[in-house]
Amino acid sequence: MNKKMVKAGSGFTPGRPRGGAASEERSDVRVSDKISKIRTCLGCRVSKEKEELVRLMKSPDGIVVIDYKRTLPGRGAYVCPTESCIRDAFSRKQITRVFKVSQIEGVDEFLDRLRKLILYRISSLLSLARKAGKVVDGREAVEKGMEKGTIKLLVFAEDLSPLSLKDMKDICLKRGIMYYTYISKDGMGGLIGKGERGALGIADESFSSLLGKEFERFKSLGSMGSGGGKNG
Repeated sequence: MNKKMVKAGSGFTPGRPRGGAASEERSDVRVSDKISKIRTCLGCRVSKEKEELVRLMKSPDGIVVIDYKRTLPGRGAYVCPTESCIRDAFSRKQITRVFKVSQIEGVDEFLDRLRKLILYRISSLLSLARKAGKVVDGREAVEKGMEKGTIKLLVFAEDLSPLSLKDMKDICLKRGIMYYTYISKDGMGGLIGKGERGALGIADESFSSLLGKEFERFKSLGSMGSGGGKNG
């Protein structure tokens, strides 16, 4: 509910209690608001904030769907975006039990569907960053941005030459820049409306944080070639 708190002054009005019921009520609201954002993973059974989990819903026709943006109405269930938790949820039949359905798709099909949703989210974020003027492209511009410290995250093309990849990774490690491997050079260029691009630098903390979160989720689903990090 995030109500703005007004700091009390040093004055005191006789007969009027400081804090009292109103203060306790505000405290209760903050605690209640925090609790309302906590959900339990169907796989590991650990309670986490909703933003850390993937929301599942049952559609009107009885099919369990992934509500990745958490926008669909109704009561949902949650699972950690990791291969182990999802496989545990399937093996224990937690999803069918919660949604009271007799059958759902296989776990591998589910994982593949979730990976595609994450990749779509990554592409969308890169496109948004480009429109906001927060994407640096071109070998010279990227290396200059890395040296100056303006680039917060680097995305490599999966078909970048080994020598170029090594050179740029070395700079990332030296500068403490997070890096991940994504689609082909042609696909990378297409995201920003240009020709082939071997790397895209993200010069914004917010976009870098969001992209890093999605890339880490993709890695947690057991995907090959999904990235690296500032520690190698």
